Amino acid sequence: MKKLKFDSYDGVCFLNGLVFFAPVALLVRTQAGVSEHIFFLLQALLSGVIFLGEIPTGFITDKIGYRKSLIWAQVLLFGARSLLLAAFVSRSLALFVVEAVVEGTATCFTSGTGSAYLYDLYGENGYLAKTAHAGNFGTAGFIISTVAYAGIYKISGMEGLLITTVVMDIIAVVCSFFLRSESSKTVIADRKEVQILAVFKNKKAFLFVISLAIFSIAWLLINFFYVEKLENCGLPVEWMSLIILSYSAVQMLAEPILGKLSDGKNVKSGRGKLPAVTAATAGVAFLLFGVVKFRAAVLILMLILPLLLNLPEYLLMDLENQFVDEAECGSQRAATLSVLNMGVNLVEILTLSASAFLTKIGIQWCFVFVGCFLMVIALLFARIQK
Repeated sequence: MKKLKFDSYDGVCFLNGLVFFAPVALLVRTQAGVSEHIFFLLQALLSGVIFLGEIPTGFITDKIGYRKSLIWAQVLLFGARSLLLAAFVSRSLALFVVEAVVEGTATCFTSGTGSAYLYDLYGENGYLAKTAHAGNFGTAGFIISTVAYAGIYKISGMEGLLITTVVMDIIAVVCSFFLRSESSKTVIADRKEVQILAVFKNKKAFLFVISLAIFSIAWLLINFFYVEKLENCGLPVEWMSLIILSYSAVQMLAEPILGKLSDGKNVKSGRGKLPAVTAATAGVAFLLFGVVKFRAAVLILMLILPLLLNLPEYLLMDLENQFVDEAECGSQRAATLSVLNMGVNLVEILTLSASAFLTKIGIQWCFVFVGCFLMVIALLFARIQK
């Protein structure tokens, strides 16, 4: 496998991973007087903005190009983080609302764009390896910010965490201007927008939407409910930081694994059985994580679960781009991917709104249900790839 060099896209991913307030994101709001109830409503608003903005921003991206769209996303993200700092300092709920809208808009401009951009630059053969490579830089940034946040918080409090993150966002904006331009023109002037909706005539489109939605729920469970699983198993919550760092390091194995899969003769295999196999493996791991109570087994599953989820997710993104080519929507790749991503936003809105219900039925059963759904997805992929 040809070794990938560091480029400005990797730099942007790394800088976007440096979110120093991430370990205490909830406290940013609650310390400013926002209740947990309002916090979930703000998250639902964020998802709602993304849901409504997916298709319009997808069309804008296909008109202005992937590179310009990614630059706009960074500018908007900087604006959102600046608003978050201002909202915290002023204790203003109105600014928290505006921040959610701006952050949602920034997310819209990146949704599908990063994937389309890399697929355009690296093609089928190089897409998987580059996606995992860039993802590792984002993970590296996350690890550094997780390690550093305690020291920054002790020295300068929440304001220090937010200001440091805003500074990283400024550097990310500058770095984004050095992104390579995509290799081909992304617009065909006489292409009608309604044609994109025709992708849903193909049953694969619905499979992608359902799969993306399940992956979204899976990541919500991992990000928000690992601590509860620790407590249920009698493990100290103080271990959480070490576990986050450890599973993030294990997650970085996705690059060498997918690099081998996308190398030479293995490319076709990556488009064949592997999405089903990796989705099934992730499903079994989620199911076990929900029911197992042995500490050692829980810790092992905690360490490998994000990696096992990453592998089928990256493969799915690769298959998405190939599907866009098959549907002859390559000239409007970003908009088409945005349409497919809308199912994710809708599920996030419903999940956040129903967060109290999820807690009532027991978080362990949520992991079991997600595991079962992942195995069903694996069966569907195995069938559709025949």
